[in-house]
Amino acid sequence: MLAPAVASAQRGGGYYNNQPNAQSPDGFHNRTGRLIWGVQLGLGGMADRGGDIECSGCSYSSLAGEGGGHVGGFLGPRFALMAELQVNIQTLTSDRFNGDTTSLVQSALMVAGQYFVTPQLWVKGGLGFANIQVERSYYGDGIVDEATAPESGGAIFGAVGYEVLSSRFFSVDLQGRLLNASYKGIDNNVTAASVGVGINWF
Repeated sequence: MLAPAVASAQRGGGYYNNQPNAQSPDGFHNRTGRLIWGVQLGLGGMADRGGDIECSGCSYSSLAGEGGGHVGGFLGPRFALMAELQVNIQTLTSDRFNGDTTSLVQSALMVAGQYFVTPQLWVKGGLGFANIQVERSYYGDGIVDEATAPESGGAIFGAVGYEVLSSRFFSVDLQGRLLNASYKGIDNNVTAASVGVGINWF
């Protein structure tokens, strides 16, 4: 009857821990084989090859909003492969008297790889497809009342981030992102740059 307890006991009265180590020998979180998913929000700007993206009628410098998310898995303690979604929105015209707002919306869906240079510092890059269109809201309520037909193109992006809160199962990071999309239909490239905050679960 005492055999199971004796077999599992360690010297000093402790017990063996059958759970995998939380960290690998080099100090990286042991996230191998775990799912990664998360979201991010940021602010920045958008520019095209001709420098035509600006806010007409705005009494302020218009910033582009950025948001998105990702889902994938860790192939090792330092590398994860994932699907990445990013959306950037920049105001093109704004009429405060009647509420009319015109916005440029660029969205991209990509395959991305994320590599941890240190246990908290990471870099990410990816390739995929992008769409861009102009949307208009007539009443200032945020509802899209009119939109142009979307243009499609190829997208490439890179990012760098640092986990200010870092654990094996959860992190909060500060990050910078740069996305470039090329559209043959309008013979133009649109680049979106942003800095923001990401929240991740593993």
